[in-house]
Amino acid sequence: MTGVTGARESIPTEIKSFVERVRKATTLPLCVGFGVSTPEQAREIARSADGVIVGSRLIQLMEEKDNWAARVGEFTGELRKALNEAAA
Repeated sequence: MTGVTGARESIPTEIKSFVERVRKATTLPLCVGFGVSTPEQAREIARSADGVIVGSRLIQLMEEKDNWAARVGEFTGELRKALNEAAA
């Protein structure tokens, strides 16, 4: 994906094919980020990548003034559940 990082509404449809192309060029683990902002997006990416990078959404949650730590905890729990589902 070109452009800047940051939370997005959806992930590019070509992510899966891109990961498949890169896998042909390396044996290293592949992690995908750039805009992952929901557990559903993380689950989808985890089905083809070895890792999922979530940054901007976590920062957004930390910038909230009230109860941000609980929101981050809840969000990371939802991410863990989604990644477990992708691995199953």
